[in-house]
Amino acid sequence: MRLLLLTLFIASTFVSLDAKEERPNLIFILTDDQRDNSFSAMGHPWVETPNIDRLLSMGVRFENAYIAEPTCRPSRASILLGNHERVNRNGFSSAHKMNAHQWEDSYPVLLQKGGYETGYVGKWHVSMEGLAFEQMFDFWDGHNGHGSFYFDQIQPNGERRKVTTNRHHTNNALRFLRERSGSKPFCLSVCYATPHGSKVKKMHSPLDESASENPNLKGHPIYGGKYRELDIDYPMQAPDNPYSHIPKHVMDQDKGRNKTYSYVYDPDTSKEHHFRYYQMITEIDQMVGELVQEVEALGIAENTIIIFASDHGLLMGEYGMGGKGLLYDLSSKFPCFVYDPASPRKMQGTSRKEVVSSLDLTVTLLDYAEAEPSEFMTGRSLKPLVRGQKPNPKWREGLFLENLYTGRDTPIQEGYVDGEWKYIRYSKAPHPYAQSDVESPQETVFEMLFSLKNDPTEIDNLAENPEYKEKLLELRKECLSELGKLLKLRKNYSNKYGLPN
Repeated sequence: MRLLLLTLFIASTFVSLDAKEERPNLIFILTDDQRDNSFSAMGHPWVETPNIDRLLSMGVRFENAYIAEPTCRPSRASILLGNHERVNRNGFSSAHKMNAHQWEDSYPVLLQKGGYETGYVGKWHVSMEGLAFEQMFDFWDGHNGHGSFYFDQIQPNGERRKVTTNRHHTNNALRFLRERSGSKPFCLSVCYATPHGSKVKKMHSPLDESASENPNLKGHPIYGGKYRELDIDYPMQAPDNPYSHIPKHVMDQDKGRNKTYSYVYDPDTSKEHHFRYYQMITEIDQMVGELVQEVEALGIAENTIIIFASDHGLLMGEYGMGGKGLLYDLSSKFPCFVYDPASPRKMQGTSRKEVVSSLDLTVTLLDYAEAEPSEFMTGRSLKPLVRGQKPNPKWREGLFLENLYTGRDTPIQEGYVDGEWKYIRYSKAPHPYAQSDVESPQETVFEMLFSLKNDPTEIDNLAENPEYKEKLLELRKECLSELGKLLKLRKNYSNKYGLPN
């Protein structure tokens, strides 16, 4: 029935929106730790995601989407504020305290000022200094931090029943849709806390035992056993020697990474991690189907944009590593698509190769709402690409990447990617870092150069191959040039918002 209603929803949205009609409603869905290509329609070989597959068949996918900051908190802050951690300073390794003036230029506040009703459900996990949720959102039901996998749900008879985190947040999202005033267009941000590693652990313990043994999951249509009949491959590459990829003097795995993500280093727990991870993605798919069904039932399908993203990807044993905070594609790319009922037929179901940033999502939301972005939002709207229009000015040739999380001996990283090549430079800094550590380029201790076209799994580092010296110098120059622009922006941002230099 849900799939039938979703099909009807898609069919009903063939009618293009007239430019003079009311501004569209916006639903922004953000998942946690979800890798790119983790939906069936994106090429995953066995995961089942029929609802999102159908949205993708009528939407526009961005297959080269990179997160601005590949770690939870700074990534989410960068999306809210529309700029890098280097600029806004909101991250795990920064001692900066946010102020209210900074939040005034976040996308929810700008949408509110522009006449939108704003709702937020799910995981927050962003520094809260200077923040009052009631001033940013008309509807709020979330949690700061990772949250639980199980929530109590009160039944009509007063009985308490355990439901999953995805079910809990979807119930609140549906409540927003049903209870909103209806007099304004709305922006609903639905921020799921899955398939994050904390939920893998909290679903059931121990990690070498099937989670379907948990009494709360007995008979569950997804967690009760889906995918467990599959003989999935153990994903690790050179598991005994991650230092063949990143040398120990650059990042020492024994200083926290292999302890935090210990479950990806063992065949039994790694396989169980994969089962639980993709079960959560299938449940997200089910929840998205329910949201679409509700939008259709409310009669607002023809005027509702859906934007889907994740806060970053994840290493699940590849390179002998787990987690995020690195600029490999597996951790820095994310699944990204836009469903726009006003998109022309020729664009529906297409996949675009332009290099896009998570910072583009912020500007895209504001563009659809006809609201001006702040002067320090560095992304570009995806709306012209979604509607098959020629962007003006010409779309970027490449994209600057960075990671400023320095915990677990993770190095500072800056990089540049153009869709076919990627360059990364590594430098060392303490945790937390001093502001001086990010106010100028630090000494390079290691470099990487990958041909994404010929080596999409990023195994063969060409940085020391003399045959590619010219390409190395070219991309290093681009990286440092973009870093210089960001440092100048950081200084101007600091002056405007009264931040210490």
